[in-house]
Amino acid sequence: MNLLMRIMNSDPNIRHSIISDNEGKILAIHHRPGITNYLSKEETEASLKRAAVAWKGRKELSPKIGRGLYAIAAFEKITRMTFPLGEDNLIFVSLSSDQVRTDLHGGGQKQIVEHILNILSRDPTLS
Repeated sequence: MNLLMRIMNSDPNIRHSIISDNEGKILAIHHRPGITNYLSKEETEASLKRAAVAWKGRKELSPKIGRGLYAIAAFEKITRMTFPLGEDNLIFVSLSSDQVRTDLHGGGQKQIVEHILNILSRDPTLS
């Protein structure tokens, strides 16, 4: 199972996941069936470019504050999480603001982050 599928399968609230390079260029994308994007492809690419620039800034500070683990941006309709993927790529995960979990032990944002960090730390393609 590929990385994006593992991430998508980790929580039903994940709308889509994207791998981009450190310039914001989309390398791979996976959408949950039935989900309609709020942004056009061009708007998504522009957003990814802005996020990539922010990660470059975080990387410059890493000698003093440590390596960035993830960033979260919350909006009314979605929450977007960004994770570094190796040295040159990023993973963007979009969550629905309308929680769809129905199980009694459903996790929140913190649990989703932990699941994704766990998936990324065990990915053999990152070594």
